[in-house]
Amino acid sequence: MSGSRPSRDHYTVLGLRAGASPEQITSAYRTLIRALHPDARPSGPQADAELAEVIDAYQTLHDPLRRSVYDAERDQKRQPAGHPVRIPVRVRSATGTAARPYPQPAAHPRKTAYPAASQSHEDPFDRLMAWLLYSI
Repeated sequence: MSGSRPSRDHYTVLGLRAGASPEQITSAYRTLIRALHPDARPSGPQADAELAEVIDAYQTLHDPLRRSVYDAERDQKRQPAGHPVRIPVRVRSATGTAARPYPQPAAHPRKTAYPAASQSHEDPFDRLMAWLLYSI
């Protein structure tokens, strides 16, 4: 599918039903291309737009992957208006502050005793993770 949404349904552009076979899609495309080709009739902005619409419809429906994506989008648009929609919600804790999407830092960072040093040092991995997660 192209970057801009088509003004009409791809199946309607090619004059086909939604369950058309690949052979029917190719046959309808070739028939329309012969009729809309600039050598067969005078070209103009309207003719160029029709030709581009047919080419876009064929490119989408000819490729099985693009066709399945297009059919899924098309079916989704046809669902009834009462269909439930998922809305992301942010849950607040009992204190009224927004819950953070990542874990809270520990009150006291874990200390690791290294055999080469006589005193304990903060774990470098914990410092790195804290810096990555909480410096946003």
